[in-house]
Amino acid sequence: MTNNESDWYGVADDYEDAFCDGFADSFHDSTDDVVWLANVVCIPAIAAVGLVCNGLNVLILLSNRSAKRMPSWTFLLALAACDCFFLLFATFEVMPNSIASFASSPSFNRFYAHTVLYVRTLASTFYKTSVLIVVAFNVERYVSVCRPLHAAKLCTKRASRLSVFIALAASFALSVQWPICYRVVGCFDRFADAQFFVIRMSEDEGVRLYFRMMDYVAMLGFNVLPIVTLCALNGVLVVTLRRVVGREQQRRWSNDAPPVGWRKKHSIVRLAGTWNANAMLFAVVLMFFVCLAPQVPARILFDRLGPDHPTVIVYMSISQQLVFLNAALNFCLYCLVSRRYRRMLRRTVKKLGDAIKSQPVVFIAYKPTKLEKQLSFDAEPVDIKRLLFVQDGNGEDIRL
Repeated sequence: MTNNESDWYGVADDYEDAFCDGFADSFHDSTDDVVWLANVVCIPAIAAVGLVCNGLNVLILLSNRSAKRMPSWTFLLALAACDCFFLLFATFEVMPNSIASFASSPSFNRFYAHTVLYVRTLASTFYKTSVLIVVAFNVERYVSVCRPLHAAKLCTKRASRLSVFIALAASFALSVQWPICYRVVGCFDRFADAQFFVIRMSEDEGVRLYFRMMDYVAMLGFNVLPIVTLCALNGVLVVTLRRVVGREQQRRWSNDAPPVGWRKKHSIVRLAGTWNANAMLFAVVLMFFVCLAPQVPARILFDRLGPDHPTVIVYMSISQQLVFLNAALNFCLYCLVSRRYRRMLRRTVKKLGDAIKSQPVVFIAYKPTKLEKQLSFDAEPVDIKRLLFVQDGNGEDIRL
């Protein structure tokens, strides 16, 4: 799912109100290889990996006491949950319409057409909530580092939960335009002798103006402004952290008078410590910038060239997959840049392994009687009453 608010089933405008002859065959004839590969192969694969990674992330954050003491624990947990929901709803939105056997089925078409507008609303809500959570995450770190006198009042768990709730409510309010501006229209395909449903933009000029306004609000509020804000906040963070750590080291050097060689080596360690202090934040911002920045040129190309231009199709497919990657790979970046997170991952996996091993292996078995042992040479089974035993993991039998 891209953040382009207009890329919705424009094919519906090609059909009359009563008939849509050839609608079922259009999925077989007009299926583009690039779109099919992106929507049916790449996006479900990315979503599967993302659900596993975000599930592990939630498990780590909930099962480790040290994780709960992290200052941004609420934001990390909410970001992982929103990414999971986005991957689920967005995959259901984009994948079925690219599979000809699904899209050309009248029964599935009825179900999909009447639900996909609400599915897209939910997918857009969680996508936009993730963007706002990343911004709130950065603001929280900025206040903690650059405005420490206000941190005790503003950087609390209650404030974090309130920020997540406001982000979710605002994102939902800015994602309800699809059920409002689009309508489901029934039509009859005389070639397939079946009724289908298509989705059309409302012809009311006020509704169209509202949709266009929400389109630009989404592009500015969830692409341009977040990127500018994150760049500014992280620039100030890096400068402030280097200045604070540098002053601390200068104070120590003035007291201890370390040699020049040690000073050079220690400056490298200081820079590494500066990075590790906010490694997870910088990783999230880097992934956010790389994956979501292409949405702005994609929107411009969509308006200039139209949805059917080959360049637009390829670029939109790539930018759409980057959005999914942004929701899927945050956990991998956490583990890559944060030693603490890797330790929590190993601890969580070890707990899971110990929990599985501690469960007794219980199975139902029977113990042959003396008569059965004597008749064991017979080819045909003997109908003799058998005693049932429950055997635990230690190999001991418990008679029922």
